[in-house]
Amino acid sequence: MKGFLIFCFLIGQCLLATAQQADSTQSAVILDEVVVSATRTSHLVTELPMQAALISASRIHSFPLANLDDVLKSVANVYVNRSWGIFSKNAAVTMRGLESADRVLVLVDGVPKNRIAGGSVNWHNVNPDLIEKIEVIKGPASSLYGNNAMAGVINIITRRPANDKSASATLSYGSYNTMAQSTQVSGNRIKNQKGWYWNINSYYRKGDGYVFEAPEYLDENDIKTGLKEGGAGIKAGYQFDSSNYIDFVYDVYNEERGGGQKIFTSKGNFEEYLTNNFRLSTNNLLAGGRFQASVYYSAENYYGQKESLNDDFAYKLLDSYADRIDMGLFSYWSKTLFPGNLFTLGLEIKSGSLVSHELYRSSPDEIKGESKMDIYGLFAQDEIGLFDNKLQCIIGLRGDMARFYDGFQQIKNPTKATGFKQSFTENFSPSGWTALSPKISVQSQLTPLLKLYVSVGIGFKPPKLKDLAQSGKINKGFRLANPTLKPEYLTNYEVGYTIRPFSDCSINGAVYYAIGNDLQYSLSTGDSIDTGGSSLKPVIITDNIARGRVAGSEISFRYHPIRQLQFNINASYNHSVILEYRPSDINPDLNLNNKMMVEVPPLLFYAGCDWRNRHFSLAINASYVDKQWYDVENTTRVNAWFLANARISRVFFNKLEAALDVQNIFDKAYIDRKGQLSPGRFVVFSLQYQFNYSLK
Repeated sequence: MKGFLIFCFLIGQCLLATAQQADSTQSAVILDEVVVSATRTSHLVTELPMQAALISASRIHSFPLANLDDVLKSVANVYVNRSWGIFSKNAAVTMRGLESADRVLVLVDGVPKNRIAGGSVNWHNVNPDLIEKIEVIKGPASSLYGNNAMAGVINIITRRPANDKSASATLSYGSYNTMAQSTQVSGNRIKNQKGWYWNINSYYRKGDGYVFEAPEYLDENDIKTGLKEGGAGIKAGYQFDSSNYIDFVYDVYNEERGGGQKIFTSKGNFEEYLTNNFRLSTNNLLAGGRFQASVYYSAENYYGQKESLNDDFAYKLLDSYADRIDMGLFSYWSKTLFPGNLFTLGLEIKSGSLVSHELYRSSPDEIKGESKMDIYGLFAQDEIGLFDNKLQCIIGLRGDMARFYDGFQQIKNPTKATGFKQSFTENFSPSGWTALSPKISVQSQLTPLLKLYVSVGIGFKPPKLKDLAQSGKINKGFRLANPTLKPEYLTNYEVGYTIRPFSDCSINGAVYYAIGNDLQYSLSTGDSIDTGGSSLKPVIITDNIARGRVAGSEISFRYHPIRQLQFNINASYNHSVILEYRPSDINPDLNLNNKMMVEVPPLLFYAGCDWRNRHFSLAINASYVDKQWYDVENTTRVNAWFLANARISRVFFNKLEAALDVQNIFDKAYIDRKGQLSPGRFVVFSLQYQFNYSLK
């Protein structure tokens, strides 16, 4: 690792000297960037009393990525776990020393991507070519965004077509016979602040995959993990004037990913997702303020085929179906009530449902289930600037109320394949909960070069529908439903700073101390169950059983000396521990006091350099992920890993761009928490052609 960092440093110095010699008159680039997600109103990053980051479209385009979530690795204190690369079923994106992806709220144009059913996010069905920017807000943000905004918020903002008529097409080919194509056709007919705009796009990718089992564990049933995915969408709108517009988005996405095992069926284990998303948004002037609102609907249809052969050579074949629907409305109104003030009032309504069906073909077992949850939120925020905005204060408060209902599960003809002892139908009693999420942040301009802020806030994560009302086999054992599960809360105390030693350099950092209450943990009840095979499976339940603490710090350094060159270095450290485990009747003998939280790498490090000149563009980066605990009792650790990536590209004739991406340059093989191999070095060559067109 040290050798590679020295290499990056020397290369950077050479590039800097070369660039300065080539054009010493270039002015420095200002690092101030405008973000909206932090307060739902526009602010420069340096004005915000919190840690925020912005990833621009140009940075996404130049980054050596295979999936959109790869670029988030460049943000301090963000951990992206995608150990199988593009062949992973999904990525887990976490922040601030908290495990589980459902503790981070992910939005697309303000619309939640986290499923109420499971809290997860499908990163595959977001096309990087459509993105204007990504805004990352770190720390609890439930005072504005409610559920899941416990560790932070990631808002993916898509692009509005800017050119009169334009189109692009991209083709790529890479490792494991991976082929992809994407196309866009867009137009903008806005004249005198009035008119239509639209974008029509499509995307497709497939690859053979690789065998992720370690060589010493291979058998005749292990096969490559292939993938096929594709989608299409449209974004269109009408602008009435400079302050009023309406637009809608519809996209559909279909994917199939292999599970790496095949016994008797032709395709082996695989999963399919068909997702439809719709959004209608408006932005208007209302009662002297600005009003924004969106309604959305998202439906995900899942099918999975799973076959297995246990130690006793008993064969199981299962068809699994699930329909997950999320819909909602969010709206807010902002107005300046007096000089230096901006007041925001908002309303949000969310609804999610889960319908599942598991049908065994190797036995008579059948499982059905349904559940629903509605969440209602009302929030207010006041932004106050004093002493010519040298002192800025943001005060926010949100109240949420949720209702869980229509939960039931039906078991028919059970055998050892499912672990249930008899047929039954269980109707879960309706339940509800409320959450109050305050936040206050104050920032002071101490000197022209230094800003300091303090912040206190509360975030929360609701229970998932599958934990409330779904019992059955999972990878780790047999899960019991817990309809009494309640939300968990995190209270965060933070001090941060921004230093601008030069106009082209910024240093941002923070230290924080967060206390988690009623933390949801999946733990063994102490019982075991026979689901076939040579050993019993543990019975697991998710419950509010812990009080935890995260003490951490982060620092980011950005240096942009000239337009062609940029350095980005960041590091973070988190000490995430369970302070107090509350023994219950479930398993009174279990003791988790002072155990480290699972799947949290204490140290994260990233270093990157982007260089552009008249001939080509080069981006190179390296990241380090510390070792982490795999189980709640801290008996098994996943080893640390270090990866380096690069992208080099060149534009020909102002229209054709050729690029070569190399992920994991040094072909470092590492093992994930499931004991399976990473794909190693991954190389992709791509061509993109952009042009203007005429309808005549």
